[in-house]
Amino acid sequence: MNKPISRGDATRGELKRAARRLFATRGIAAVGMREIVGAAGQRNAAAVHYYFGSKDDLLRELLVDGAKSIDEVRQALLDEAEADGPIRFEDVMRAFVLPGLDIVGDTGESETYLRFIGNLQRERRDLFDETVRGKFSEGYERCLNHFRHFLKDEPLADVNRRLLFAGISMQSILEAREAALDASDTGDHRFWSQPDMVDKLQKSIEAIIIGRS
Repeated sequence: MNKPISRGDATRGELKRAARRLFATRGIAAVGMREIVGAAGQRNAAAVHYYFGSKDDLLRELLVDGAKSIDEVRQALLDEAEADGPIRFEDVMRAFVLPGLDIVGDTGESETYLRFIGNLQRERRDLFDETVRGKFSEGYERCLNHFRHFLKDEPLADVNRRLLFAGISMQSILEAREAALDASDTGDHRFWSQPDMVDKLQKSIEAIIIGRS
C-alpha cells in the first residue's frame, strides 16, 4: 500500500517542478525565489526558503534528483551487459545515451531536466561539478573508461578529445529533443518521435567517439 503524500511533500514537489521549468526555460540567474513561488501557485512568499533553504540548496536538490536517476539507470545497464560476458561497444553506447531519453522522477524531470542542467553547467559550473562529480557520475565515468579500452590503440589525448565532443554533442541534442517534445500538445514530434530516432542518435554519437569521417 502506497503511503499518502503529505501536504508538505506535495508543496515541495510543486515548487521543484515550477523551479526546474523556470530554470530550464529562462536560465539560472534570471529566476528569483518569488517567481518560483508564484509559478507553483503558492501564496507564502517564503515557501522556497522554508522547504529548501537558499537558492543554491534548491539548485543542488534539483540537480541530484535527475543525476541520481540517470546514474542508477546507466549503471544498471552496464551491470547487466557486463554480467553477460565481455561487454560490447554497442552495449556501452546504449548505456551512454539511453538514460537521458526518459528520466524517471515524480516532479516532471523528463519534461525539463536536461535544459535545466544545461543552463546550470553554463552559468554555475562550479556548483554543478561540486555536486555531481564523484557522487552521481560513476556510470558516466564507467562508460568513458570502456570507450578508452575499446580505443586503446589510439592516442589517449585524441580519444579524450572525442569523448568530450561526444558528451557536449549528446547534451545539446537531448536538450533540443526535450524542448521540442515539451512544446508538443501530444508529447509527440514529427522529427524526434520517429521510430528510428534513438538508433540514429546512438550512431551519430558513436561516429564522434570512434572518429569516423
